[in-house]
Parts: sequence; structure tokens; C-alpha cells
Amino acid sequence: MSCDRCHGFMCPVDLLDWVSGRGHDSFRAWRCVACGEIIDLVIVRNRIRARVQRIVRRQKKPHQSVHRVPAT
Repeated sequence: MSCDRCHGFMCPVDLLDWVSGRGHDSFRAWRCVACGEIIDLVIVRNRIRARVQRIVRRQKKPHQSVHRVPAT
């Protein structure tokens, strides 16, 4: 697997969830050995959701009419 940011090598890591307060919950993620980018399931889902929302926004017509000034 290669990093989307720098195309470096990604290795699997187990991270601890300290937000829950227990510190015993771990989850699998991928970390780039070159730039340090960390990717987990939540990050991937959010990036896919944002990409879909951008596509939908681009396909919508503007609510207001756009008036262009003629070139002089």
C-alpha cells in the first residue's frame, strides 16, 4: 500500500483509543514511514463522503442566475 500524500510505504499500526477514557481499546490504522500520514477507517469514510458531496454540488445548478458581463 502506498501513501496518497507522498507515495511512500504504508505499514499497519495498532493505535490506542484514549478518548474513550479506558485506554484499552485499540484499532488498526496505516502509517506512512516517510511522511507520517495516518489513515484509519474513519478517515477513509470521511474522505469518501466529502468526495461524493463535492460531486453532487458540482452537478447542481446554481440557485441564482449568473449574469456575465460581455467582454470589451
